[in-house]
Amino acid sequence: MARFQKTIRWTLFPGLIFFTFFSGLAEAKNGGALTGHLKVTAPARKAPPSNQYAPKGSPPSPPHILPEEVVVYLKKVPGKYKAPKKHVALDQKYLQFTHRILPVLKGTKVDFTNQDPVYHNVFSNSQINKFDLGRKKNGETTSVKMGHSEVPVKVYCEIHSAMKSNILVLDNPFFTTAGPDQDFVIKGIPPGTYTLVAWHDFWMPVEETVTIKKGKTTQMNITLDKAQN
Repeated sequence: MARFQKTIRWTLFPGLIFFTFFSGLAEAKNGGALTGHLKVTAPARKAPPSNQYAPKGSPPSPPHILPEEVVVYLKKVPGKYKAPKKHVALDQKYLQFTHRILPVLKGTKVDFTNQDPVYHNVFSNSQINKFDLGRKKNGETTSVKMGHSEVPVKVYCEIHSAMKSNILVLDNPFFTTAGPDQDFVIKGIPPGTYTLVAWHDFWMPVEETVTIKKGKTTQMNITLDKAQN
């Protein structure tokens, strides 16, 4: 049990709203649970460049490295699920987004706040969740409603081409995140057979078939062993 408690603390750290554990229970009181361990044997992502905010002429500072996040979610779980009232944050800081991957329930509003001392222009060329926030200075926040299911909504900055993020707009709340060699848990899942997806922007996503039984816990370990081309 201690291993799962450790995983939950890690996933909450970045500030995401992972309501799977609570909303799922409310929607399916007689549901089952899914637990597992995430293993990554694929090559690691290259480290980002040194901090670009280092004073001119000084030695470059270490890059601000984001933790790797893999989204674990279930496809096509029946039911109607209301998006949370609380917004989810995808800020710009250290010339990067605060998450490479952000899972949200369809209908969730995402706040984009510029925390850098330079301008950013966040946009997506998605055909169904398209937006362009225009140039925003430090401290400005703009909210965007993710109204349509889509995996992924690719997000960029028009000014800084290296900035990239991915919003996974999911149609049910049965998802969570985990890092390499961490455990994950999703509770309150309606009984049934589903496709389980482990999604990452650099490693090749994996899909597995999983059966959830009423009042039971299903174990499903996942290995990501390839990088995307």
